[in-house]
Amino acid sequence: NQPAFLANGNALWFVSDRSGANDVYRYDIDSAGATQVTATKESEFSPTPLPEGEGFSAIRVAAPDSVGEAYTESQQLWRYSADGVPLASVLPMRRVGYHAWLDASHVVLSLVGSVEQKQAKSVVLADLASGSTVLLAMPTGRSLGRTPDGKRISFVDKRDPANWMVVAMAPGDTAPMPLVATPKGPPGEKDSERSEDYCWLPDGGLLMAKDSQLLRWDGKTGGAFRPFADLKDLGGAITRLAVSRDGKRLAFVVQMR
Repeated sequence: NQPAFLANGNALWFVSDRSGANDVYRYDIDSAGATQVTATKESEFSPTPLPEGEGFSAIRVAAPDSVGEAYTESQQLWRYSADGVPLASVLPMRRVGYHAWLDASHVVLSLVGSVEQKQAKSVVLADLASGSTVLLAMPTGRSLGRTPDGKRISFVDKRDPANWMVVAMAPGDTAPMPLVATPKGPPGEKDSERSEDYCWLPDGGLLMAKDSQLLRWDGKTGGAFRPFADLKDLGGAITRLAVSRDGKRLAFVVQMR
């Protein structure tokens, strides 16, 4: 699950439970080989290259054998060395589901709300220098990103239940900037079946997954997602997209039927 390319594009990190626990692995493209990177009693998810250089950040679940609120409450963002050594938590905030780096001083977090209290996912921007956080929006989707110009973070805004929108925000913005509506399916489509996984392309466009299809938005105001490729022979739904910085390689997860 959850692939992420290294900066040079020659390898990617991903998460697997093939060892019996959720750990980070590295896949080297030239050798076509996968190597286990972390081997901890905790679980790791969403490995992401650190903006300042070597290593990666990941969501660390301190109570992987727990369930419900105990599991969620233990989710925290950590730094790891390139060879998988846990270094330190990035910030004390917990209930972190997903994250993306704007720069070395700012990270955007998707926080998991309490199921018992019927709280939705929210997106906050954290300033590591001051330790302050700002709520950007809720409810939101799981996909987070950084616009190709490096100035804004992006996420799926679900505040209008009927019309989900990919939006972008920069530090100091008072409201999200609408970019493009997420694609809609047939009447009666469940929220769990709607598109919310996307990734940025170097040319300023977006790729979004919908079932076995990849859809593309060209980055132009007023545009919409258009069919790009249909990979139905894979036998499942595409999720969790990642593209290399040069735009030459795409990695994704297939949820097999």
